[in-house]
Amino acid sequence: MYIEVIPITISSTQNLESITIGHVYYSYHDEEVYLENLMSFVYAGIKNGDNVLIIESMKNIPKINVELEKHFSDEQKANIRIVNNFDYYFASGDFNTKAMLAHFAKDAVLFNKENDSIRTWANVEWASDDPDPEQLKLYESTIDDFVLDEQMLSVCAYAYNSITPLLDTTLKQLHNYVMTDDSFSVSSLYKKT
Repeated sequence: MYIEVIPITISSTQNLESITIGHVYYSYHDEEVYLENLMSFVYAGIKNGDNVLIIESMKNIPKINVELEKHFSDEQKANIRIVNNFDYYFASGDFNTKAMLAHFAKDAVLFNKENDSIRTWANVEWASDDPDPEQLKLYESTIDDFVLDEQMLSVCAYAYNSITPLLDTTLKQLHNYVMTDDSFSVSSLYKKT
């Protein structure tokens, strides 16, 4: 599988490549487009001199590693860290907010010691068929505070088919940007809590 690293094509005055600070909710349909957008995010971060932390599913990590090998030098790859999202979302029980936040803060701070700018991309998953909206709200509102306090760029990616309409609305309220496979915009529902 070959993933072309190209800028995300979005008809907006702002796009993911033009912002350096913000909390982005990405609802994706197409796995291939998802991976293209992830690689574009990494490319923009490396071009900007950022450290890039990727929190990803085990099934996607080998594909991402292949693309990183193709497109980035060893020096550039030293600024990219990939961690298994299982450690975040399942290791301490399904969607344990306290454990997830501890992992995120630790990885972001440790990885950021030598460079003032960092961007993160997280493929958010859970084991249950019906995730608790209150747990998700607590997690995402805390992440929103952390992202904005640290002045970083963070994408939270959710598979479209895993999100109920209620969760979709909640996520749009907790992220200042909303992205799909083919659009990017400021969230009209964002409410700073």
